[in-house]
Amino acid sequence: MDYEVIIIGAGPVGSTVAEMIGREGHKVLILEEHSEIGSPIHCTGKLSVNAFKELKLEAKGIINEVKGANFYSPNGQSFQVERDDTQAYILDRKIFDKKLAENAVKVGVKILTEARAMKFIVTKEGVNVIFMHKGDIKKLKGRIIVGADGVNSIVARRGGLYSKNSSELRIGVQKEVFGIKNIQSRIVELFFGRKYAPGFFAWIVPIGNGNARVGLAVRPHLGKNPKKYLDDFIMTHPVIKEKFEGCSFNRANAHIIPTGGTLHQTVSEGIIIVGDAAGQIKSTTGGGIYYGMLCAKIAGKTISKSLEASRKGVLSRNSLLEYQRLWKARLNKEIKISSKLRAFLTSLTDGEINYLFKIIIANPRIFEEIVAKGDMDWQSKIATKVLNTLLKTLIKRPMILYKMGKNLR
Repeated sequence: MDYEVIIIGAGPVGSTVAEMIGREGHKVLILEEHSEIGSPIHCTGKLSVNAFKELKLEAKGIINEVKGANFYSPNGQSFQVERDDTQAYILDRKIFDKKLAENAVKVGVKILTEARAMKFIVTKEGVNVIFMHKGDIKKLKGRIIVGADGVNSIVARRGGLYSKNSSELRIGVQKEVFGIKNIQSRIVELFFGRKYAPGFFAWIVPIGNGNARVGLAVRPHLGKNPKKYLDDFIMTHPVIKEKFEGCSFNRANAHIIPTGGTLHQTVSEGIIIVGDAAGQIKSTTGGGIYYGMLCAKIAGKTISKSLEASRKGVLSRNSLLEYQRLWKARLNKEIKISSKLRAFLTSLTDGEINYLFKIIIANPRIFEEIVAKGDMDWQSKIATKVLNTLLKTLIKRPMILYKMGKNLR
């Protein structure tokens, strides 16, 4: 046996799984397809202060702190939710990801970069993994393979566990922009409406010194390149086009966001799927670092326990089911609700979004609840309260009530 555990993907999730298992003295290998860990950057890098505390993370890679968000409707209405203390950190993902990988290496984990998994074969004796490493095809054997390789997970697909359809996904594109005029350095800006970001929303996330990450996500198969949506947003949106006048931009990066809920199954004989690969994200916002790392810790504990209980051969599905049971007990309800909320929000027309903004802005009770009880990581409670408060008002807009019932039942 070359390794006990072979992990595909050296992002925060893969490195967290690896470190936990490596600390128990087991032989672990991570295969990372890119030449540099943390690159290319695929997300806004926003992680809540509470998540940092719960995950016991070191303050590495923090480039900005934010205290709230400004929400914009399609017709230009807006409201701002802000608190006195810092709510979230904005990360340099290269620094953040590399630090987590270094933590894994310190406990004996080996990492191969430029190593792309091609296929694997599960037998009673173990898992044979075939991969390309710097142009050469190589083969290694382990007792389990961990899919921490993102939404297009080859582990989930080759292992027969992939269960998402394209309509559930969103395509995100993002650029960094430099020298913005009049940016709020501690406030994230979110823009809703089908014209600029059908099926999701657009964002400006400040990263300090008048610079920001600007991006959006859209439904697939719209007949228009997502990067064109981003260019149109930057050039024509009435709120931001003047802010961005004279700014410089880097090249846009595109990525797929696995909205729509999790895979039906996240374990099989000799296989565990975790993080974005398993759909363990918030469908409302696309955020996956926190949930993914929570699940990575559960996966690490389960695998270590299974390795101790069985000294040879492939790790059985039965021995790995504890992972699926535990992560679902912690997150499944929240992920399902965020998926339903995403479906509801996607169903709304721009006129209906404008109406909801109007009601929220005019109703102090709703606004106060959002400010006092809103939680970017655990959204179900505040979402339920806000929707219940809106019900009486929505009698005047029965189509919104119908969509609410259809998507949130």
